[in-house]
Order: sequence, then C-alpha cells, then structure tokens
Amino acid sequence: MIFVRQASLILFSSLILFLTPALAAEKSFYQGKNIVFLINFAAGGPTDIEGRIVARHLARHIPGNPAIIVQNMPGAGGVTGMNFLGEVAKPDGLTMGYFTGPYNHQMMRTPTLRVDLGKLPYIASVASVTVCYIRSDVPPGIKIPTDIAKAARFRAGGLSFDSNKDLRFRLAFDILGLKYDYVTGYNSSNDARLAVQRNEIQYHDENIPGYRGVVEPQLVKTGIVTPLYYHDVVKPDGTMGKSPDYPELNSFTEVYTQIHGKPPTGIKYEALKAANMASQNLSRVGLLPPGSPPEAVAALRQAFVGLSNDEEFIGDAKKVMRFHPRFEVGEEGEKLKQKVLSASPELIDFVRQFIDQARK
Repeated sequence: MIFVRQASLILFSSLILFLTPALAAEKSFYQGKNIVFLINFAAGGPTDIEGRIVARHLARHIPGNPAIIVQNMPGAGGVTGMNFLGEVAKPDGLTMGYFTGPYNHQMMRTPTLRVDLGKLPYIASVASVTVCYIRSDVPPGIKIPTDIAKAARFRAGGLSFDSNKDLRFRLAFDILGLKYDYVTGYNSSNDARLAVQRNEIQYHDENIPGYRGVVEPQLVKTGIVTPLYYHDVVKPDGTMGKSPDYPELNSFTEVYTQIHGKPPTGIKYEALKAANMASQNLSRVGLLPPGSPPEAVAALRQAFVGLSNDEEFIGDAKKVMRFHPRFEVGEEGEKLKQKVLSASPELIDFVRQFIDQARK
C-alpha cells in the first residue's frame, strides 16, 4: 500500500513537471501587465479623442487583457512624445506611442526630433484625409472646385511654418499657380475655422472629424464655403488612389487635371505627394520603443487586426471620429513607412528651403 502511494506521488509529480512548461508557454506576454498608451498631443484634441477610442477597444483584443492607461505628452508639435518613446521609455513592450505624423517630422528633418523613428517597431497606422475649402465669396465667386483657377488674391490660414498642413496647401497653390497671402500661427484648426467665418482668412483645410463634424454642416451647407478637393491618397507604388471617405469630392490631382487638361508634374508635385503620404496615409501611427520584445510587437499588431473588424469599435469611431478607421498593419504599413523614410535628399532639401523661404 505504501509502495502504491509512493508510486502515485511520483507519477503526479512527474505529470506536474511535464505540464508546467506547457502552461507557462500558454501564458500570454501581456497577462497581468499594464500598457501606457502615450498620446503626443494634449487632452481634448483630435489625436487624443481618437487615441482614447482606440485604447478603450484595443485592450480586449490583446491576449492577456492588460489594462491600458492613456497618458498625454504634448509639446513641440508632437515631437516631445516621440523623443520620450525613443530615448526614455523602457524597451519592455509596456509603453506604446499613438502619434500624429511621426514620419513627417523625420522626413522633414524637424530639428527638435532627436530619435531615428525608423528604429522604433511599427505596429499599425491609420489614414486621415484632409479636405480643403475656401469662402464662396472670394471674387469672382467660387461655386465649384475648378473656379479656384479664377480666384482673385485671397488669404490662406495655417498653423505654423513647419506644419505639414501649411506645407501641403502652399505646395498645392503654387502648383495651381494661385495668388494668395500666407497667414500662419493659428493655435488650432478651430481658431482658423473661426477666422474663415469672420473673413479674416478665406482658406483653411481640415481632417475628417473637423470637416464632417463642423465644416460641412455649418459652412458648406449654409453656402459660406465651397469644398475644393481632398489631398491625394498615395499608394505605396506612388500612384494616386481615391478616398473612400469622400465619394462626393475629387482629389487635388483630379481637380488640377480638370483645370489644365493634364496631371501635374515637377518637384513641387513630388514634394506634395511625399508630404501627403507622411501625414495622411500615416496620419496616426502606433509605435514601440526601440528594442521592444518581438512577442509584444506581434501581440499588438494582431490586436489591431482584431480591432479593424470590431463592430463596436467601428460604431464608436463613426459616431465620434466621423469615419471608419482603416488600419495598415504589418507588411503594408512597413511599405508605406519605408516609402516615406526613403525620400531623396534632394527632395528633402527642397522642402526645407521651401519652408525657410516662407519665414522671410
């Protein structure tokens, strides 16, 4: 009897030793952990609103169901958060950045950016396409997009000399051959939109939430402004694509072609395409600190795949963000990233000179 009991104990102990590695292997990387979800703009802004919706729904798609803690780190046009993720955050997979326009800053060699964003593991990105609009009473009257070719001199309002928003509308106007005065320094699109309403400036542009949520119902439908075009969606192969978010509008390239009978060419157009890809195709990007564990990268990428098909998330996004977010995850996103970061030195030098000329 004693022998049988000892044999049973030995068998039980062996079974435990056999199962322990398998049980440990099944334990997910994020089980029992917290993730700091870093947003590089202040609370209440578009990046923050969108980021919090993503964070709220993302957690349930991460194996192990970690808690996600949102932390805002604004400053230097979003660069402060990028520098923190690349220089300070531990490479343990427990801090994730959800940033607006990171690769745009790297492409444009923003002086305050100290980290190489190409070394930060890419998780996912989402596009947000900008719509350009102008007051309808700009002489001789702007009723349809192609009327912009006839416009008398007008004032175009932006946020800062280094802003990608400002860069793109200035490039587009130069390509179109328009006469305009450049006014910058508005704290936000909300402020610039009010300036359009007061007729202090006549032109501004906004992303999907701002356009669908405010500009369209308050300014377009009342006849105060006319939408001109959306900035082009650029595919990884460099060709133009249609935006599914604005079926009723044409892209910049389409409107230019309607006016001139042929598509635009030249270095300003190439710079505009590069800027569009950096700021629209990769409008928001999820990143981890350099050297983060491959298990963390894989788990978070898979979580964004799940989020893409989450009907509850999509419903919330459409209600608050006014569009259906379409995430690029993994290989396709990496292609877009590499396309932006491989812009030629000549093109980047041209962009920096173009920006510096506006300061004079």
